[in-house]
Amino acid sequence: MDKTKEKKLMVFLNEFIRIKDVMRWGGISSFGFLLGVSSLNPTKYLPSFLLFFITTFCILSFTFAINNYYDAESDKENPRRKNVNAIASGKISKKTGVSLNIILALTPIAVSVFLGFKLLTLCLTLVFLMWIYSAPPLRLKGRPGLDIMWHFSAFFLLVIWGSLFAGSLETIHILTAASIGVFSCIGQIGNHIEDYKYDKESGTTTLAVKLGVEKTKRVLNGFTATHLILLTPLILLYTIKYYTTMFFFLLVAVAGFLILRPKKGFFPTKRCYTYYFAVVLGGAVYGSCLIYRLNSLLNVSPPNPLKFLGML
Repeated sequence: MDKTKEKKLMVFLNEFIRIKDVMRWGGISSFGFLLGVSSLNPTKYLPSFLLFFITTFCILSFTFAINNYYDAESDKENPRRKNVNAIASGKISKKTGVSLNIILALTPIAVSVFLGFKLLTLCLTLVFLMWIYSAPPLRLKGRPGLDIMWHFSAFFLLVIWGSLFAGSLETIHILTAASIGVFSCIGQIGNHIEDYKYDKESGTTTLAVKLGVEKTKRVLNGFTATHLILLTPLILLYTIKYYTTMFFFLLVAVAGFLILRPKKGFFPTKRCYTYYFAVVLGGAVYGSCLIYRLNSLLNVSPPNPLKFLGML
């Protein structure tokens, strides 16, 4: 690949579809896929995973590309954003941007036509959801409160999308998807609090700008509490089912607490209780759920608590 083509590819990846964000969000959906597998035979899932990867990559690339398209004018005036938006900087024309967005949106839909009604319906829902976040007249990212609920819906459905692609949709997937959806809301609200000063000065209306920082912090605390409530059934139904799942959960939870030494503060600051409860404790539970799934596929018998107590 010559340097010109390589440069164009890097612009497309970094400044148009925002590949780092695509991979981060894709990891959430891939978690749903792994949680949905019903066999440890890799050859059984390789074709499905390849199709899952292609469709998910396109859906998420469309999410950030369409956002860059509609934010191009405002990003031109923002020194922090101009160099990460290829349309705003003029490296990609608006006409080319439209064509690329159409390709990114239609590719997963075309593939999903051959994957059954459920996946096609969910694919159409995801593409529509990603579009209305940035595109007028709805443009949910500019509607305080609705943008938070959008994050819940998007992350909830991305986990379900992965699980359905793997062929499963059980209680564990729905509970996990719901808690991850709330986790995404915590991250978004935390970003609003962190960007409050800049957003207010630039005239950007966010939840923090609309409610004020103190009220928004209370909203954040409410979502954090909701996240913990949603983690509880996952712990009771899956984390404490095996010694390995319990060990993993306790190891991550305790090590995370000792390393972070959380104190009063607000997400996305890492050394705060909000970060610990959302990221560390949440990660400990989600990881234990994957181990639970692995134990189930290996037909590992759950420990008998009576034997453990020496009563049998």
